[in-house]
Amino acid sequence: MSMVDKLLKSLNDFIAKAEDEEDFLDDVPDFPGLETLPAIIEDYETAIARLLRVQRKRFVDAFNGFVSKDDKQTLESFLVFLRSDLFASDSFAEEFGEETAKFLQLTTEELTKSIMESIDRDISFEILSNSTVDWMQRWSGDLADLMQLITHTALENEVLQAIELGESIADVELRMKELPQFDRKRARATARTEILTASSRAHYESFMQSPAVKGKRWKHSGAKKTNPRATHIAMDGVVVPVDDHFLVDGEEGLYPRDPAFSAKNRVNCGCVIGPEVDEVILGLSKEEKESIRQEVLAELNG
Repeated sequence: MSMVDKLLKSLNDFIAKAEDEEDFLDDVPDFPGLETLPAIIEDYETAIARLLRVQRKRFVDAFNGFVSKDDKQTLESFLVFLRSDLFASDSFAEEFGEETAKFLQLTTEELTKSIMESIDRDISFEILSNSTVDWMQRWSGDLADLMQLITHTALENEVLQAIELGESIADVELRMKELPQFDRKRARATARTEILTASSRAHYESFMQSPAVKGKRWKHSGAKKTNPRATHIAMDGVVVPVDDHFLVDGEEGLYPRDPAFSAKNRVNCGCVIGPEVDEVILGLSKEEKESIRQEVLAELNG
């Protein structure tokens, strides 16, 4: 097994543990740069949990302040206030987007460094391409908007249900405090999902920056707890040029779990990509390979 294959196997084992196991930080395979990742993931999970707590407190406090102004205030009136005022002033998406962009940059840099070193020690990681930095900003914003929409929708639905059931103000407050969309489990699931996203992007970035990598190979490795998709099994072994898209079930993506895929191809996907290396280019001088890398970066940064 080559050095890059060993690294990718260890990395993929780490990602699988991060997704499936509660105590994955205590038992992960070793690979270069591993020592920095657990702390980054834990910090991100903690940050998400804090933001969700703050968001819930804002809504609960606003609810209590609203109903205490006038005992005659109804839940219907609060629903209007929720939609027109509270949702509009919610700063969760902006704050979450900032935390996610920081997390993606830290993890993608660490993983790209490890992967590039395993492919060719002559070409070490220096900086992420502008295309990947731009991607991180876009995805951070899109994910933040989605996370906020989910909490807003859950809260709105709870108030609507309370109105339908004729529940009291106290019942609604309890509902708001116990919504799972605000709990630590959601923070943990989000952090572990996004390490998968960062890993996929790091694979792609590493292959793009490594002159000897001319293609990428889809590897099916479905998660233990899910039924494998027939379309993903069929992709196993498919090779495309590094900058081309894979066509999966009528959808195009640069790598497994690419946000360009819909949920049916992203959620619980355990597939990875491996490099197809050109041995001739690998044997070139360091200066020749560096020249090729700079040409690729210029294109990615254009």
